Amino acid sequence: MKSPIFASAVFILVAIFVMPGRVALAHHSNAEYGDKMATMNGTVVEYRWRNPHVTVVWDVKDANGKVVTWRGELASVTSVMGHGLTKNSLHPGDEIKIAVFPSKLGTPESVIVYITRPDGTVVLGWGQQGGASRKAADILDPKTK
Repeated sequence: MKSPIFASAVFILVAIFVMPGRVALAHHSNAEYGDKMATMNGTVVEYRWRNPHVTVVWDVKDANGKVVTWRGELASVTSVMGHGLTKNSLHPGDEIKIAVFPSKLGTPESVIVYITRPDGTVVLGWGQQGGASRKAADILDPKTK
């Protein structure tokens, strides 16, 4: 017969190994973002190079000419470094073309898919945080799927 101490130890070990995984999965859910990508031209206001997510803040003029400040998140610093981003990739005042999955709530918050400069130079070819599976060149060129 197994002792109550053994049963308690097994329960504690299961809790230690299972619960953090569920918390991590919940944290990395994209449920708050829509599945329709939006592209826009904007001006970088802030580029936050820190964990848990790199963040870009940019201004966009809406259809009425009003400036709307957007915020978008990327993966962690170490993840985006693997895609070529550095802490000096963007600066306030930089003009960008950016594709995002916007918030389902209609707020100017998003998860970033790709970022290019006006001349077409790729800053971020694709952001894994947004669940994107194609590179910017594929998204920008309608002939590729």
